[in-house]
Amino acid sequence: MPTATPSGYPQAEVTVEGFTFGVDVADTYERRGLGLGGRDRLARERGMWFDMGGTGNATFWMRGMRFPIDIVWISDDLVVTGVAERLPFPEPGTPDSSLPRYSSGVPIRYVLEINAGLAEELGIGEGSAVIFVPQP
Repeated sequence: MPTATPSGYPQAEVTVEGFTFGVDVADTYERRGLGLGGRDRLARERGMWFDMGGTGNATFWMRGMRFPIDIVWISDDLVVTGVAERLPFPEPGTPDSSLPRYSSGVPIRYVLEINAGLAEELGIGEGSAVIFVPQP
């Protein structure tokens, strides 16, 4: 089982296109719902890993986000199926009903959220292999 941080999130390392991210693992309904919302920033080498608990189409929103991100959609066999790039954060106070939704478009199992522009900079795209290593 991955180690939990003081915030309660298990930790892991995710490597894609030769770059390793330290990630908080959103492995419960509550953690997936919150995501990166409420955080002021994300260090370059950090991200959030979502285990959706099964394979299917996924839809994300930017509720409570304070900085732009890339969403990397990943299949159950750890291959990138697509990237939603440079997603803007909403204006504070935007009602949930007005938040844009971003869909995987194809069945996925995992999602990696990283700082906006990193997917392009690092060459992360459809077909990129992903390595997920839980931290003891």
